[in-house]
Amino acid sequence: MRKIKLTFNSLYALSDTVGEFGNDLHMKIVEMNSILESIEANRDWVGDDQTKYYQLVKEKYMNSLEQVNRTLDDYSTFLEKSCLSKESLENDMISKEISIY
Repeated sequence: MRKIKLTFNSLYALSDTVGEFGNDLHMKIVEMNSILESIEANRDWVGDDQTKYYQLVKEKYMNSLEQVNRTLDDYSTFLEKSCLSKESLENDMISKEISIY
């Protein structure tokens, strides 16, 4: 069985990477919203199907993407805070003198 070895630096880097994924996804969401609004404003497609399509995309697809984005942000924050707490605990424990007798 392989062991997983994590260091503070690797956890901070992972937190940054997850945060970057969240930022990239956010930019794509903004871009997608802009494209949808542009199509809707230009009235390239008019009718009941057009209305249903935009509702479906905005209510289901975009909401799902925004939820994934929030989850990535939350996970990035969790990793960073966990690492800070563990690092603080280890530094505190190192400074303690433990006597057995």
